[in-house]
Amino acid sequence: MKQQFNISHLLIVFLLFNVQVFAQQKTSLKFIVAPYLTHMTDNSFQVSWETSEAVKGTIYLAESEYDTFEPEFKIAATENTKTHFHRLFIHDLSANELYHYQVINSGKNGDTLKGPVTPITIANYTQSAISFSVVGDTQGNPVVWQRIAELMAQKNPQFIVHVGDLVQYGPNKDDWTDEFFKPANNLLSYTPLYPAIGNHEMNDEKFYEYFGLPFDDAFYSIKKGELILIFVDTNKDILPGSEQYRKLEHLLASSQEQWKIVVHHHPIFTSDKNSYRSSLMAASTKGDPNITHLKNLYESYAVDLTLSGHVHGYERTLPILKNHINKEEGVTHIVSGGGGGRFKRIPYENNWFLAEALHENHYLNISIRENKLQVEAIDTTGVIFDSWKKEKILGHANLSTPLINATKKYFIDSTSVSIENTNKSKSINYRLNEGGYNTAFRNVNSLILYNTTAVSAFASDVNNKSREIIKTVVKLPLMQKQKSAKKAIKADYYEGHFTALPDFENLKSKATFLLDSIALSAVIPRVKDHFAVRFRGSFLIPETDVYRFFLESYDGSRFIIDQKEIINNDGTHYEISKEGFVALEKGTHNFELQYFDYTRRETLNIRIGKQGNKMVDLNRLIHATK
Repeated sequence: MKQQFNISHLLIVFLLFNVQVFAQQKTSLKFIVAPYLTHMTDNSFQVSWETSEAVKGTIYLAESEYDTFEPEFKIAATENTKTHFHRLFIHDLSANELYHYQVINSGKNGDTLKGPVTPITIANYTQSAISFSVVGDTQGNPVVWQRIAELMAQKNPQFIVHVGDLVQYGPNKDDWTDEFFKPANNLLSYTPLYPAIGNHEMNDEKFYEYFGLPFDDAFYSIKKGELILIFVDTNKDILPGSEQYRKLEHLLASSQEQWKIVVHHHPIFTSDKNSYRSSLMAASTKGDPNITHLKNLYESYAVDLTLSGHVHGYERTLPILKNHINKEEGVTHIVSGGGGGRFKRIPYENNWFLAEALHENHYLNISIRENKLQVEAIDTTGVIFDSWKKEKILGHANLSTPLINATKKYFIDSTSVSIENTNKSKSINYRLNEGGYNTAFRNVNSLILYNTTAVSAFASDVNNKSREIIKTVVKLPLMQKQKSAKKAIKADYYEGHFTALPDFENLKSKATFLLDSIALSAVIPRVKDHFAVRFRGSFLIPETDVYRFFLESYDGSRFIIDQKEIINNDGTHYEISKEGFVALEKGTHNFELQYFDYTRRETLNIRIGKQGNKMVDLNRLIHATK
């Protein structure tokens, strides 16, 4: 009995000891993400990192000197509170000087976690060329991404641009920590990375946290010497009536840098046969149909280059202006989706705009020295397989295209239009509806317009002129309120192999549902594919004004108000967004929303908002009628 007690006692002691050891191992302080750079200015840089415990972090900095073998480290920045995710800025630095930094974290048990001693230098773009690397679609392939990071490190870029789809699944923590950051730990510790958001990030908060961006806002820009890079979120509303489009337009018009590059995940042009097809047998649309309108904006404001991904592989267009090749004034578009995403190896189409295309893992090196921009595409063996150069006339200052602003692009009675010249001491030349040109020497010229009018403008100087910009303001007829509101939404459900919206008047519905909201999920039971739904109901307009409607669907859809078609988004296609503007009198209005599903996922979203205001789900106005 005594022997049995001793054995039991020893077993308990052994288990307790192992529980303590396990607990210590589980809570041991370590890096979840090692220190990496997220931003660098002309005199500062930012370090971010993540730890397994909430601790206070400190950055030590040493300035290297030619006669000192071991420079003295001093505290450069420290945190006031304990946290798992850390972000500290180091300020008041000098360009072209060699610094070393080290992150040190103090744990609650007195243990210390140290990052590596890392050298860093801030480039002086008044003296040196601009040199950076580009990669895209590293999603789910840490082996290829690590190889590319190693090759990039050999080129020693000043910064890195990522065109999106950093990870395979944005909400998955391991995709970020193990598959994205870990393979490139060394490179990212001294080279800042600037990403565009891709569809695989799923708009997850981790993207914004890791790169120091405000949640749900991935639009930003950086300036490096005579270069401006603008990052656009093409997963969100970027139609001409959207807030993001207006921000892009204003930034392009106001930027005075010699070189303009726009970065977004989805491509405006692609020759990939497998991309943006409406069905297995249909031809490609040769680019993302949600952003094709951006090419006009880029051409008007003299963008030099766009960088995108999404389509896995490499593709470079010839310089394009107004759907023609123009070597002097055209915009070149490069798809760089070769960071690890799998290829389908279907041959590219030989389109009129195609310069080079290849299904190959790769990255880009881009350099800008004075009036010359050069792009090199490099595969994972280090071989340059494509290159492109653009040269501008040395000493020739290109005039910036004016910005045409309308208080309301769509109006009921009148609208105010301003033509802003961002060039110094230059004239504005403008005309209305292709009439004769007027010349003004003011920085801002204002007009009041009462009818639909096309306003054209360009800036000019002696033997020099900018690109011309055209914006049309539209007068809309006021649609009168309806006398009565429908008490519920009637949803008629149909089945059939539709490839376009059917004539519902000549079809017999399979079932009818009375709903309180527009929702495909409420149309139950229904088949998985090959069906259509016709929603009919009423919504309440709070005040007389012009309203913007945003309709997104996969597959086709159509939106009708008071028996007038507002948006036609018909056809078999992936998620495509369209907008429509209508002047509505305060009160009740009837609507009809038509939709059909061919195959795969089902998407149907309809939103409303005043021009320039936040968009809301139309269901909010439908509920107001109840």
